[in-house]
Amino acid sequence: MKIFCPKCQSKYEVDNQYSGMNVECPNCKTSFKVNDMSRIENIEDKVNSFIEKMTLDDQDGSVLQKTYRKVEKLLTKNETIEYIALQKKLLFNIAPDSIVLTNRRIIILNVGILGTVNIWDVIWRDLIDAKLNIGILRASITLHTRKGTCFIGNLLKTPASRAYAILQEQEERTAEERRQREIEEKRAAAGGVVINTPQELQWGNSSTPQGDGIAAMRQLKDMLDAGLITQGEYESKRQSLLSRF
Repeated sequence: MKIFCPKCQSKYEVDNQYSGMNVECPNCKTSFKVNDMSRIENIEDKVNSFIEKMTLDDQDGSVLQKTYRKVEKLLTKNETIEYIALQKKLLFNIAPDSIVLTNRRIIILNVGILGTVNIWDVIWRDLIDAKLNIGILRASITLHTRKGTCFIGNLLKTPASRAYAILQEQEERTAEERRQREIEEKRAAAGGVVINTPQELQWGNSSTPQGDGIAAMRQLKDMLDAGLITQGEYESKRQSLLSRF
């Protein structure tokens, strides 16, 4: 069976009799338990399949593999890589930068010629806007975030377009989440009123005095103007209040 060290990622092949036993990595001397090795092999297969799909976008498989392994070490629990777009510079492409999109954030790797790596990342919630510029030979992506602006150029057109599509989807999703949070904050500032049923509004019942009903109508209109309720909700609650006068 094939196993790998969880610390240094060195791979080995051992007899099945070691299943469930603790072994020591000859390379880094880390002790670890040999558990479900078939699952480890499946993970490797999935990674290779994922990288192979990205090579169909005319990206270098060996560079994708190296980039994936670098970013893999940065991932938090349950964070997964969704796409990688590599630079392909027109002249020297020895150490290309890359933009990596996970299910939680955007990561940009700036790789130096000597192997140094500078990492810039931002969570999806902080993405404000993404711009794609497709030139004659290459494309570029500009990110406007709450952390500032970041730019990556010399991307092939297809990988850049695929990355941009994911950025747009996430931008729309985070914008909607942001809008919902703002509505909840406004509702909380207005006293925590939630539009559901007339009883939950606690604006009274059929015995509510007319003065209270008029005040409730004004409050309802204020909530509409503040964007706390929709026009449809406003009309429904307004008719309900009018029927009580």
